[in-house]
Amino acid sequence: MLVRFDSPRTCDNLIENFFSSDVLPGRSTVPAMDIVEKENEIVVNAELPGAKKEDVKITFENNILTLSSDRKPAEVSEKDSVLLKEIRNPGFNRSVKFGIQVDATKISAEMSDGVLTIILPKSEEAKPKQIEVKVK
Repeated sequence: MLVRFDSPRTCDNLIENFFSSDVLPGRSTVPAMDIVEKENEIVVNAELPGAKKEDVKITFENNILTLSSDRKPAEVSEKDSVLLKEIRNPGFNRSVKFGIQVDATKISAEMSDGVLTIILPKSEEAKPKQIEVKVK
């Protein structure tokens, strides 16, 4: 089970964040993620085009996976003129809370071709178990 993680929202918080939320048309949550639950693990794929592994911070605490980056946009010299600027600040901070117990000591991550893959092994308690029926 996956639980979307949002900090507690107040009316002021909702109004303040309205224009920066993914509620507006054309806006998306960054980075885009696919999360798949398998029998013994959860696999998270996150699109991070142009990111270097040293730019990405991954933490897992209290069943919350957080991806963040503080990359700065490319600098433009004062003598240059910007003709078009569509690339927003490439930094991000995204958290996902899992309703399944994860063995945090065995989490692994790798990046290839702009896709970050994180493997979150389920704890033994969370794995499905087959119960044998005994005959009396």
